[in-house]
Amino acid sequence: MDETDETDETLGITNAAAGDADAGPGTRAERVRHSRRARRTRRLRWVMVGAAIAMVMATASVTRTAMASPAPSSPAAALAAAPAGSPSPPGIPAHSAYLGAFVAPHLAELQAQADVRTELSQMGNFDGSIGRPLGLVHVYQPWNNPVKVATLAGLASTGVTPVIDWTCTSDASIINGSQDTLITAYADALKGYGRPVFLRWFWEMNLVALPRASGCLGTLGASGYIQAWQHIWTIFRTAGATNVAFVWCPSIYSLGTTYYPGDSYVDWIGWDGYDRKQDPAMLTSQFLPFYNNWVTHGKPMMIGETGATIDQATYLAQLTAVLPVTFPQVHAVLYYDSKSNSDWTLVDTPGQLGFTQFVAMAQTPYFEFPFVGS
Repeated sequence: MDETDETDETLGITNAAAGDADAGPGTRAERVRHSRRARRTRRLRWVMVGAAIAMVMATASVTRTAMASPAPSSPAAALAAAPAGSPSPPGIPAHSAYLGAFVAPHLAELQAQADVRTELSQMGNFDGSIGRPLGLVHVYQPWNNPVKVATLAGLASTGVTPVIDWTCTSDASIINGSQDTLITAYADALKGYGRPVFLRWFWEMNLVALPRASGCLGTLGASGYIQAWQHIWTIFRTAGATNVAFVWCPSIYSLGTTYYPGDSYVDWIGWDGYDRKQDPAMLTSQFLPFYNNWVTHGKPMMIGETGATIDQATYLAQLTAVLPVTFPQVHAVLYYDSKSNSDWTLVDTPGQLGFTQFVAMAQTPYFEFPFVGS
């Protein structure tokens, strides 16, 4: 829902390589040192050695220049720059969906998102209660303090894939390159992590009335957002962080069309939408228009955040039944099991069996990817 804080870890990824090869002249067999032929032979060999050294130096110079050059500005150039054997992004289910959550029951938003370890401490009990690991887990983090890679590795032991929610900073500062060191270090860190990751940068950018959105957009608006997104994407791809899938995720309250970075720069299309009015027709009146508008782009889709309050069981039962049929391109859904402006925490109370219904959803084969099905 909003920003978070996390302790920082900069993981150094060494991209250097190297090796110089020297090739000198062979052992001289000539016995007659003063013959003209011997002198010509020696001179010719040293000329060849000098040429070889010059070629090595020129190659090294070109390599250094290429390494120091700015990141490619086009998707094709960025993908070409990624090294062979790069790590793989999250899998895309063919006929099923990931089920995920942000797990911080009843905690206020800023407290819940202040330290990812608060959430991780809840995961064992939560997974035990639903009878299986979650497929996805939200990991909220601030712009200047990316989550520790060691923390992500802790998640991997259960098979869960993190959805990293990276808050925004001034789009202008990204565009002008002043954030490149931070972005590159984080791209290298996630590449070093090596496992699949979803990255949801500056979600709900279309809620311009919120200070966190307007403060990052500044005077550049949608065009600045697009430039900043493309700049981050290019740095990640040039670094070879191909295990990172970029999720573009506006709020359901508008289509967000003017903020779309382009198909070449987006891996998944998502949306955030909550059952705020206990509207039984919400899935068709709000979710479906957004889905129909963006499904034509041929991207896998994700409900990045959703939740309900007093009608949790009804709402989750609808999601379980309707998503496979009406929203077949939605291959991930994440429940916000915490508080923001309302308390979306899953509960079981008389007449309100929200947690029980989430358990039923988790036990439905369609939502058991990647543990069951495809």
